[in-house]
Amino acid sequence: MNEVNQVEPQNTAVKTRKKNRKATAVKLGLGFGGLLVLLWWIGVFGGNVRAVVPGVMYRSAQLTGNNYTADTARWFGHGFRQTLTKYHIKTVINLRGGNMGNDYYRDEINESKALGAVHVDIPMSARHLPPPSSLKLLIHVFDRDPYPMIFHCQGGSDRSGLVGTLFLVMKEGVPLDKAEDEQLTMRYGHFGFTSTGAMNHFFDLYRQTANGMAMRQWILLQYPSVYLKATHSTAATGPTDQQVQQAPRQ
Repeated sequence: MNEVNQVEPQNTAVKTRKKNRKATAVKLGLGFGGLLVLLWWIGVFGGNVRAVVPGVMYRSAQLTGNNYTADTARWFGHGFRQTLTKYHIKTVINLRGGNMGNDYYRDEINESKALGAVHVDIPMSARHLPPPSSLKLLIHVFDRDPYPMIFHCQGGSDRSGLVGTLFLVMKEGVPLDKAEDEQLTMRYGHFGFTSTGAMNHFFDLYRQTANGMAMRQWILLQYPSVYLKATHSTAATGPTDQQVQQAPRQ
């Protein structure tokens, strides 16, 4: 009788442990699945391809090369060639920079050429204020190169958020606060409380120093001195108009 009484609690304990392990596994599975959905939602997976203005301007992460961003983009049908073809892209703006020794850059150059798209390098950092020369070239591209366009950085979140905001303000007349809320957002993977808050700081400087000046005029006329003061950099002066017009492109 005692043996039976001892076996029953042991069986109950074993069943309880199995039940707890199963519940833990389910919770872990749901948590992992939720994390994957969140990463997809903020654009970590799938290429972060978004329309800034449908039919006119698009933004994305790096869509070429051998990396998880480009690989998952292709899985979702957002590869570089697929995206350029789908949206009839005429101009590609690369905010990362690079050289032909980088597979992602080499692939992007070759694919752009094959599809007849203009390719322009406007390198910026996600953790530092954008150089005035880069913004002057960006304005030049917005004004002169063919649409539809797509611009991208590495993840499609920070530098792309800054450029998306600038496009909406300068070319679409969207109020700055609204444009920034739409483009520099965690929805696209931007978190302003990190070092990439430099992108938000750029617009804060505009608000603090523009005194009613339009964004375009402020960038061209006043930002170089603001940048110099903010960064203590002698590299703040932008290129001449002729240098901008002759900026390298593929």
